Formats: sequence, structure tokens, C-alpha cells
Amino acid sequence: MMLDLILYELRRSVARKKVISLITITVLFEVGTYVALSQIRSPRIEQLISPIQPLLWIAGVLLPQSLLLHFIAISIASGSMSEEYEQGTVDFFLTKSITRLKFGLSKLIGGYILVISIYLLMVLLAVTLSELLFGVQTDLSYLPSLVGSVIFSSLTFFGVAFMAGELLRRSSLAFLVSSSVLIGSILIGAVLIFVARLTNDPIFNSIAIALPSWGATELPFLYASSIPNASLIVQALEIFPAIPGTEADAIVLTLGYAGVAFILSFMSLLSRDIPKRIS
Repeated sequence: MMLDLILYELRRSVARKKVISLITITVLFEVGTYVALSQIRSPRIEQLISPIQPLLWIAGVLLPQSLLLHFIAISIASGSMSEEYEQGTVDFFLTKSITRLKFGLSKLIGGYILVISIYLLMVLLAVTLSELLFGVQTDLSYLPSLVGSVIFSSLTFFGVAFMAGELLRRSSLAFLVSSSVLIGSILIGAVLIFVARLTNDPIFNSIAIALPSWGATELPFLYASSIPNASLIVQALEIFPAIPGTEADAIVLTLGYAGVAFILSFMSLLSRDIPKRIS
């Protein structure tokens, strides 16, 4: 029964115009990035790109991590439960031989599989286009771990959006709240880092690291920094100002935010009344 619900969630999500639009944007985003890089004819730009051409697969793998992937996760997760309440289908499913816990887990797993699938499409395009347009790529042994770090880091805002969808039970409001948390924490973090540099007070850096955006965006960049000769690509793609922090910090924060979000989501699902329909 859980497998059927997971497949149902995948079909339901893919059928939404919003998700189809995100997949289209994903393809255009990756293709456009590599075509733009391959068509640059400025001598200065070519001089910069030439030494890192064998590593340009990293650009396509990391670029969605800055913002796009988190918005994809938010879009899918925020509607996972809330749209069922809006359509009145939660009550229908719970009349069948399935518990609330299994229903919620199926929705969560199905939505997360879709996020992963969309990202893996980006990775496939990145590796293929970098090979076709820039020649043989090197250090691909780092690819599985880097991809894994990106998938893992998406848990933070997937969890926040899933929680918002369950607690608020309105898809548009859940999407707005989750997106505001993402953008707001990035902006606040940038301000805190600026203040830390002005005052030389490390407490502001610590607060910036503790924000949900830091662990969610920084883990893959921290890992990518260990790839030989990849520092130029990492610096070019990173939107969050560099602050001292470790991969362990990012992992703990991601698990913490995602874990709390999922716990609150299921506490709500298991304890609150299930309405016939929310208009």
C-alpha cells in the first residue's frame, strides 16, 4: 500500500503544471549555462576557463544548489500535504486500510524521490554537456559524493516546506512561508557576516552559521573545495559569503532543521483533526 501511495505522489506531483514548469526550467537552466560558457569569445574569459575546462562538470552539479534546487524542493514539498487538504482527498485515503503515519511517510518519500530525480536530470545534463562542449572531464570519482552532499542538503528546506504544508494546510501560503525562510535567512546571514567583519566579533559568524540557509547551501561547496583545482569554480558559484565552518557543522545543522521539521509535521498529522476539505 505504501508503494502505491509513493507512486501516486509521484504521478500527482508530475501532473502539476508547477512541477512540469520546474522540470522545463531545469533543462533550460543547465543547457543555457553550458552553451553560454562555450560561446564566450573574450580572450580574458577564455584564459580563465581554459585551465578548468576538465572540471566544468562541477559547475553544472553545484549551480542548482545555490537557489534553484531549494525552490524545487519547496515547490514540491509545500504542496504535498496541503493540496490533499485543499482537495479533500486526505479523508478519502484514511478511510482505506492505511494509517496516518504510513500516509504521511508515503507522501514525504514520494516527494523527495521527485526532488532527487529532477536534480539527477541536472547532473546528467551537466556531465554530458561538459564532455560534449569542453572535452574529457577529470576527477569524476568525486561526482557521487558531491551529488550525495547536494541531495542531502536539500533536506533542510524540503522539511521546512513539508512542515509548512501540513501545519498551514494551504499550498500557496506554505510555499510563501517556506520561500521567505530561505531568502530571509540568506539575507540575514549576509548582513551578520558583514557586521562580523566590521566588528571582528565572531558571535555574528556563529549566528549566521546557525541559520537554516547556511548548512543547506554550504555543505556541497565545502566538499567541492577538496577537489583539486576546483577552487575557482567553487568561489564563482558560491552565493553565501565565506565564513569558517566545517562539513560536520553543515551535516548536524541539516539533520537538526530537517529532523525538527519532520517531527512537527507528523505530530500535527497524527494529532489534529482531518477536515473534509479546506477551501
